[in-house]
Amino acid sequence: MGMKYALLALIALILLAGTSHADSNNSTNYGDLISALTNALANLPGRIVDSFFSYTVSGLASSSQQLVDASFKFMFSTPDPAWFCTPYNGIMALVESLYSLSLMGLALYFILRSNDAEGRANAKKWMENMLALVIFLAFSFQIFRAMLDFSTFLATSAASESMKSIFTSPLSFSSSVFALVILLPATAGMFLTFLTLLLRYLLIPFLLFLFPIAIFLYFTPLTQRWGKAFLSVIASVIFMTVLDALILLGLSSLFNSSDPNLADSLARAFAVLFGFAAIGLVNLLMFVLAILSIILQNNTVRSIVGFAVAGKVLTR
Repeated sequence: MGMKYALLALIALILLAGTSHADSNNSTNYGDLISALTNALANLPGRIVDSFFSYTVSGLASSSQQLVDASFKFMFSTPDPAWFCTPYNGIMALVESLYSLSLMGLALYFILRSNDAEGRANAKKWMENMLALVIFLAFSFQIFRAMLDFSTFLATSAASESMKSIFTSPLSFSSSVFALVILLPATAGMFLTFLTLLLRYLLIPFLLFLFPIAIFLYFTPLTQRWGKAFLSVIASVIFMTVLDALILLGLSSLFNSSDPNLADSLARAFAVLFGFAAIGLVNLLMFVLAILSIILQNNTVRSIVGFAVAGKVLTR
């Protein structure tokens, strides 16, 4: 019996010694863990900021490449005018009815002014315009399609999608914050380029429907000024991509040259990003000028603009 109690006492002593050793190890492990957690919490704000900037910069770089890809696609392609033949025929029927009314007005004018030499001369000139109107209206669809094809031919002759690699190559920046400051306005400019090219693509059907109306207005003496303005807008929007292709050709030639000013990676990054964004600025300027050319056909608006300009000149 005494032997049994001695054995139990020995087991208890061993367990107590093991427990004391475990407590010592655990206290050491807990201390290391607390120290690691303290350091991690201290570095957490900086790591969160770095991760945010890195994630944002990566997203902006990816978005800019997608915008360049989409811009090139819309720069060298146009909708097929054949898709819009049905509504175009409806527009042509409306224009032909207006043309019939113009002929009736011409006949009435000739009757009323038949005894006047100036009236007969005006009627003769109006008749020549009506003859030209008939010819141009008959081939208006083919003329518009030829303008689109010619614009695409000029654009693809000056530039190609192979130039896209210049603007989609990865760029390196020394700091994520600096990269964010550069990429934000550059991506906005690339978005402007994409937006203007997409708008031009979407306007092609509208310009097709406007084209016969503009021809009619141009060959009608009373509305010739408006017709000329609409035709100018149509031509400027259609051939907009030709100017864009020339800008691309110039940028490509510059970046492929051994220009020492662009040898620095920072200068080259600026030039690549903002060079492509400049296309959007040029397109936006062309849209604004096209709209102004129509607005200024109103005599009241022209008078207001003239007085405003004159006032600024006189007050200097």
